[in-house]
Amino acid sequence: MSKNSLSEDEFKRLVERLSHRRNELEGRITIDSVRQSLLELGLSDLLRENDIEEVSKQVSREFQRRQWKNYFGFALILIILVAPLAAFGGYKLREYIVANVPQLVGLDETPDPSKLLELEAQVEKLTANQTALENQLENSQTEKDELKDRIQELEVENKDLKNRTNTPISTTVTTPSIETTETISTPIASFAVQGLVYDLKSCQKSNVNPKSQTISCVLLITSKQENVSFSLYSNRSGRRSRIFEAGKEYLATRVKLGTYSGTSRVRNNLITDVPIEATITFDNVPLEVNKIQVFQISSWLQSSYYNNGINVEFRNLSLSEN
Repeated sequence: MSKNSLSEDEFKRLVERLSHRRNELEGRITIDSVRQSLLELGLSDLLRENDIEEVSKQVSREFQRRQWKNYFGFALILIILVAPLAAFGGYKLREYIVANVPQLVGLDETPDPSKLLELEAQVEKLTANQTALENQLENSQTEKDELKDRIQELEVENKDLKNRTNTPISTTVTTPSIETTETISTPIASFAVQGLVYDLKSCQKSNVNPKSQTISCVLLITSKQENVSFSLYSNRSGRRSRIFEAGKEYLATRVKLGTYSGTSRVRNNLITDVPIEATITFDNVPLEVNKIQVFQISSWLQSSYYNNGINVEFRNLSLSEN
């Protein structure tokens, strides 16, 4: 046959061969990608020259063990099928199977209990290794999130330093005090903890449509002891701001603290005795929610006297129209 053409059977075999090769390649990751991933996880400095080779050998051994386990199960099935045939004179068939499948040589109908226990121990060990690797991956992701938080904190501190540098020095002139009347809106609820005061101003409906609505709760947060670093969460790393009504839980989707806003967490620096406005928003809330049984706020305080999370709860709140 001409080298410039293929028969239909040759073409089918070529397609099967290339498909098999593609499936093998899809499950593999290039060394460059591995090194890049380790660099992002901060593990590249710990990589030794023979680590990749040892991991490959270990995976190959585990794959061979799984293959032998499959062979063993297949052998048991064949033995179960052969036994009734042998009772009716099918000895020749059994000999043919044993002769053509070397993995069955030396096996009888009853599996070796010690070998089964050994295989079970190997499976348990592999399962434990898998769990350990999953935990390492989760810890690496947590460290990555913490690094992102630290970067955001540094950006806020850098912005504060720039603002202080650009603030002109002014001379303070004392003038006679003039009595003025200032209108201050009274908070509907207030909560004080760890030197912070949370004054809830309102919870309002907005974006009402035939299927859902948006609920936004506005509050003022004031530090009473010193300048502190303060974070407010919507839903991140297990810290969630949420509302409860009629047994249903609704998670916050957006948060805003001063000029900073985000969908998971915001951070800002609080100045002593200077309130800062915060808004926690809940999108896609069902229309039947007309009040709030519990409004829980998840936050984090970093100061000289306290460095941990703070959860604040307001109960039995009514909703106003925006």
